[in-house]
Amino acid sequence: MTRRPLRRATAALVLAAAGVVAASSPAAAHVLLETVEPLGDGTARITFTFDHGCDGEPTDALRVVMPEGVELLAADQPDGWTSEVGDDGVAWSGEAAPIADGERAAFTVDVRVTGDIGESFAFPAVQECPSGASHDWSDTDPSGAHPAPTFVATAATLSTPAASPLPASEAPIPLAPLVAGVVGASVLAGAGGAWAVRGRRRQGV
Repeated sequence: MTRRPLRRATAALVLAAAGVVAASSPAAAHVLLETVEPLGDGTARITFTFDHGCDGEPTDALRVVMPEGVELLAADQPDGWTSEVGDDGVAWSGEAAPIADGERAAFTVDVRVTGDIGESFAFPAVQECPSGASHDWSDTDPSGAHPAPTFVATAATLSTPAASPLPASEAPIPLAPLVAGVVGASVLAGAGGAWAVRGRRRQGV
């Protein structure tokens, strides 16, 4: 290969790589559910993160909605920020200490999750900036343009994993009625035997 074709091939590879980066950048720019940490008492700590603002603006507010099956117990308050827990989620406000575009931020909540192992939980989030601009990350479809932070439940992260009902043929049999029935049958059998013996004696058998 001569130098000129080599240069062209190299340039094509650089442009292709740039295209991959450009295509992946918008997808990377959203609020992420980074970790779900079991706390050992049936609750878990969820960490939400982001590292971007609104087209260069800092972020001064974040709101996250709790899905059905997730009970919000507490929310942290990072330096310069306050949290307000409501019926359906949490709102963080940091007007006094907005987070610069490009700077990583982390927010945590303590929750109790009930549901099934393998169940997906989506947390619609809205990120706000001082000018009024915002990013709405609420697509419950992970392949959507604005995917909501999501995690899949495991036995460790669930408070009480839901047990699937057993078919009627496999359902456990209550022991108390069974024992009572056996005892009753034994008593009746014993009484019947004694009555038969007395009858034979009367008949001189």
